[in-house]
Amino acid sequence: DLGPGRLPQDVVVIGLDEAAFESLPEPYALWHRYLGELFSGLAEARPAVVGVAAPLPVRSYGFLLPGIDTPLIEGVRRLSARTTLVLGQPMGLEGRLRPMAPELREAAGGTLASLVLCEDADGVVRRVNQRRCIDEDRNPALADQMARALGRETSAHGLIDYTVGPAVDYLPLQTVLGWLRQGQAAQLRDRVQGRVVMVASLLPGEARYRLPVALAAWDPGDRYAPAALAQVQALRSLLGRGLVDPVAAPFSALLVLTTVLLWFGRNGWGKTVMLLASLLLLLALSILALWRGWFLPLGTLWTTALLAFAARMAWESARHYREKQMLRTAFAGHVSPQVMRTILRGGLPPGTTGRRSPVTVLFADIRGFTARSEKNTPEALIALLNRYYAAMSAAIHGHGGAVDKFIGDGLMATFGIPQPLENPQRNALEAAQDMLVRLARLNAELAAEGWEPLEIHIGIHAGEAVAGYVGTRQRRDFTVIGDAVTTAARVQGLSKVLGYPIVCSEQVASAVAYTGGLEDLGLQAVRGRADVHVWGWRPPLALRIAQDSGVRT
Repeated sequence: DLGPGRLPQDVVVIGLDEAAFESLPEPYALWHRYLGELFSGLAEARPAVVGVAAPLPVRSYGFLLPGIDTPLIEGVRRLSARTTLVLGQPMGLEGRLRPMAPELREAAGGTLASLVLCEDADGVVRRVNQRRCIDEDRNPALADQMARALGRETSAHGLIDYTVGPAVDYLPLQTVLGWLRQGQAAQLRDRVQGRVVMVASLLPGEARYRLPVALAAWDPGDRYAPAALAQVQALRSLLGRGLVDPVAAPFSALLVLTTVLLWFGRNGWGKTVMLLASLLLLLALSILALWRGWFLPLGTLWTTALLAFAARMAWESARHYREKQMLRTAFAGHVSPQVMRTILRGGLPPGTTGRRSPVTVLFADIRGFTARSEKNTPEALIALLNRYYAAMSAAIHGHGGAVDKFIGDGLMATFGIPQPLENPQRNALEAAQDMLVRLARLNAELAAEGWEPLEIHIGIHAGEAVAGYVGTRQRRDFTVIGDAVTTAARVQGLSKVLGYPIVCSEQVASAVAYTGGLEDLGLQAVRGRADVHVWGWRPPLALRIAQDSGVRT
């Protein structure tokens, strides 16, 4: 049975409520006559045990109103003579229980209890063990003391079982007093004879606490309730299956260690499913334990499991990041940044076979480099090429391209592979213009050093090619091959003949709608294939920078 726990006989609550507060002429501190009348009536009704969860006078008020204490003291004496009476003491000053008038203590036979409630870290009341929040612990909780009077064992660390019984309702003080004054004491006797009774303060000024459930039947939905209701529910728990005790520490430790096992093994879909299954299993175990009267620290177990999973994930992420950084460092300069990023994202696994894709290919080389090499030392030429390639690579990478390879004094670059681009043809033309701009600035530096300026020729073509790894397991390169690559190389060769620094094919020019100053050069014969329709371009920006620097490009 997983429904709310039921009691053969529920606790009868007699409430000192707002209606009594408004109708009785005296302030609560002077309700001696009414409380005495209530206690005397209860004495005749013979309940099994009575607990008072309401503040009682701390001193005699006889100096103010002679004889005022007599009805209350007599009522307490009569009730304690007929049944077990437990008087509750709320929190007083300096962390101690509020004192009680000696006359009342004597009349009650010295049976006192604590009404103090200690909230958990989240501000919710789940137990009535007051030792955590007051300096003295001589008196047990009111619910504990009443349960002991009925022969029920209590728990020093147990939690209130909020599943026992329905929402708490009560008999108003005014109703009970009306029965007694109208000679209808049988009404009260029928309600309380042989049963457990708690006289509870529900007055407006009573301190309220947050409970796990909305417990007050007269205020449904509000989880903030007077302190007396927590005592009522604790007493219900003790009269039912008992307070909910934490499971044995060794068993809790074993479960915590089990959840730590989620650290081991690589994270993935399988481990994520295992985590969710573990959380659901722990939830089921917690519910089962709760209905068996045991409290399983579900929050601790869930937190440990999630921390173990998250710690493993963080460790793997840090390891992967470190490995990627090592790869970047190790392969910097060996592949283009775009290729490296694609590899690190897993877009180019080593076993990838060639796949046909559209690509824009750019070829560039230095005019007259062979003659230049005859006049300079190899060391000087390598230094010159490194400066040149640094400038050209920056232009290509800055526009989304990837340097595929360096071929002597030439280079090959791709746009659209491996990094997809919205308009790779436009990117290639912009990169070519940037190359000429950077070359003009480099030539200005070279001229100051006594070098002759460099002149380059660029060819661009767009078409389909096969992209993939070429080589062996020991050494392989990612590259593109096919007719588009060959045509781009042939178009680059035409730039030397036609006198344009940049020559592109019809496929490139049409992709940019022939804008930017492209000049139609018509069909041109190329070696080994059909004539190619090409366009020439002298970027205005590159020409202006070259003129400003006074260096020929």
